[in-house]
Amino acid sequence: MRTLPRLDADNRAFWTGGKDNELRLLRCQDCARFIHPPRPVCRYCLSENVAPEAVAGTGVIDTFTVNYQKWHPAMEVPFVIARVAIDGAPDVILTTNIVGCAVDAVDIGDRVRVTFEQQDDVYLPLFEKIA
Repeated sequence: MRTLPRLDADNRAFWTGGKDNELRLLRCQDCARFIHPPRPVCRYCLSENVAPEAVAGTGVIDTFTVNYQKWHPAMEVPFVIARVAIDGAPDVILTTNIVGCAVDAVDIGDRVRVTFEQQDDVYLPLFEKIA
């Protein structure tokens, strides 16, 4: 079980997009830049005209580490914590987990795609390698 985020008006589209199998990021409707983490004002042009937009849900592993520390009794180790640069959303890098493969099969530069883990009303975006 993972700690879940508190949903609010700014982040709801990101954390619930998995219900429709979509990775949704906020995008400024004035300067067209993606904003992550979600916030009500564009960090580039300060516009309040931001709205969620589905992105491809694919990307590249920028860097990663393997965690062997069991921080909670229910936690399964080892697991991969990675930074994924999202295709089509320049400057957006998500910190996430790589799932569906052995930890020693993960490498920098690997292509990945989003998959979602549902817990309550939250759909956690995790990534798996593209074969």
